[in-house]
Amino acid sequence: MSNVSSLSSSRAASAGRAKGQQTKAAIVDAALQLAAQIGLEGLSIGLIAESLKMSKSGVFAHFGSREELQISVVREYHTRFEQEVFFTALQAERGLPRVRALFDNWMKRSTIEIDSGCIYIGGAVEFDDRPGPVRDELSHSVHTWLGAMQRAIDIAIEEGHLRPDTDSAQMGFEIHALILALHYEARFLRNPAALQRAQLAFEGIVQRYQALPGHSARPNVRSDARKTSTRSSA
Repeated sequence: MSNVSSLSSSRAASAGRAKGQQTKAAIVDAALQLAAQIGLEGLSIGLIAESLKMSKSGVFAHFGSREELQISVVREYHTRFEQEVFFTALQAERGLPRVRALFDNWMKRSTIEIDSGCIYIGGAVEFDDRPGPVRDELSHSVHTWLGAMQRAIDIAIEEGHLRPDTDSAQMGFEIHALILALHYEARFLRNPAALQRAQLAFEGIVQRYQALPGHSARPNVRSDARKTSTRSSA
């Protein structure tokens, strides 16, 4: 009987943990949708509880503070961004085709966020001069993504698709600037030509850095192993 009782208790505990994880995931999802509209600073335990028809204490049981909730939202946003922009781009060939895929995916993500909002861009405005854990998490996520883009550019140089004297940090900076301009022009200025202009500008960047015909690639010092996240090489 004691074994049966222990087994029942274990199953009940497992079911309780699973339900708790589902509830926490639902809270983060709701908070992410709200943050896209009203910003990270607009989030509150009470607002999330109201949107999910939960008690404040129920939400508080999963997130002990608003700051913890905000950090969880940033991490979830990064996870989704990584899945949509980074991992799908790994299906493209190494080098310039993969850089193009990363930019195309980033553009698609940006166009979707024109009507809602980008946590990275909005969060930067909210926390650029506010040191603390939320800013640190935002900064870490953005640096991680930009680092992945720069590594993809480095590989394109190694593959001989871009000139050997290409400054990958500079090229990455210029591509990032395009996305910021696209978001500003499309979301704030409502410029209907913003997407086309960003695509044209990207092609201009590529042409400026592209290797001349007949250029031989650098020795390939990287493996083509598929990595697990943007924290690894693209």
